[in-house]
Amino acid sequence: QVLYSVVCLVGLLGNTLVIYVVVRFSKMQTVTNMYIVNLAVADECFLIGIPFLLTTMSRQSWPFGKIMCKAYMTTTSINQFTSSIFLTIMSADRYIAVCHPISSPKIRTPLISKVVSLTAWTASALLMVPIFMYASTVDREQTDTSCNILWPESEHISGQTAFTLYSFILGFAIPLLLIFVFYFLVIRKLKTVGPKNKSKEKKKSHRKVTKLVLTVIAVYVLCWLPYWITQMALIFTPPNVCQPIISFTIFLFAGFLSYSNSAMNPILYAFLSDNFKKSFLKACTCAAGKDVNATLHMENSVFPRRHHRQAGSERLRLPLGGQGTGVTKSGTSADEEGERGPLVSKADHSTTAITMTSRSNITVSSDNKESTSKES
Repeated sequence: QVLYSVVCLVGLLGNTLVIYVVVRFSKMQTVTNMYIVNLAVADECFLIGIPFLLTTMSRQSWPFGKIMCKAYMTTTSINQFTSSIFLTIMSADRYIAVCHPISSPKIRTPLISKVVSLTAWTASALLMVPIFMYASTVDREQTDTSCNILWPESEHISGQTAFTLYSFILGFAIPLLLIFVFYFLVIRKLKTVGPKNKSKEKKKSHRKVTKLVLTVIAVYVLCWLPYWITQMALIFTPPNVCQPIISFTIFLFAGFLSYSNSAMNPILYAFLSDNFKKSFLKACTCAAGKDVNATLHMENSVFPRRHHRQAGSERLRLPLGGQGTGVTKSGTSADEEGERGPLVSKADHSTTAITMTSRSNITVSSDNKESTSKES
């Protein structure tokens, strides 16, 4: 319970900081960061469920009622689909930016990114309709209530088995296959010399963003793969094959890994992105009276900038082989992180935070073994 509490606290603080710096600093409002904000919101929705889980574990009963049971199960389950969908979208976004640089400005726009994000959330919610329908409380005794998913039974296959396979295929296997295809094409493109009219700085910035997104995806797979392995083992392995204590220990570890993934992403951003690192420091030190945007690197633009100057960041044009590269007076390169340009106009700093959710089903029961079991 201590480890779960630490993951909850670190994850909520870290993801809140990610959302804040992207909304607060206009130069952080890029297409890639838009999807990162959606991931952060999804992780927060998932982590909010940890206090409910810990309370149920300590009381050996679900004390929050039927409506909260449905809300808890649905909210925590959506992350299972939302995270994989947004990681797939980010992979497709990297593919478009790197492999189709000419057409990417028409595709990678603020409006399209918001529409894509809203569509992803809608799809995740629709995929979770079965959870909302069948999640309910079960009263075994007067003081013994559990929050479970009561699947309808069939002669051929149980409801739990059917939904586990449904979730694995749509929420993990297919997105992972698409991610692999997109990144195979991206890495192959980055290994080539590339067009002559592409500056070395722009190629370097593409590599930085690609590395960040690829690392986030790799950590996601490593954290969720044990969970899905245990789920498949529960379906296809006879109950008496493994010792119950060993199986339960492995199951607890797999569950903890899947939760910890929601707390890892902000740490990855801090280590792998210079702009996120500087934004985090500025937000934590609360530098009042300074133009924080001026201290952040200008990012490679898929959105053309309007011709205006910002305080502290007057741009100079320096010729480089017949082609100019924007450099700020502070000496920072105008090409950083693979994209440039705010997702909202300067007159409207309000970014639409499209809500998301979190992860796979967790069944909390009064039974010791069921109190932390996850039902897919």
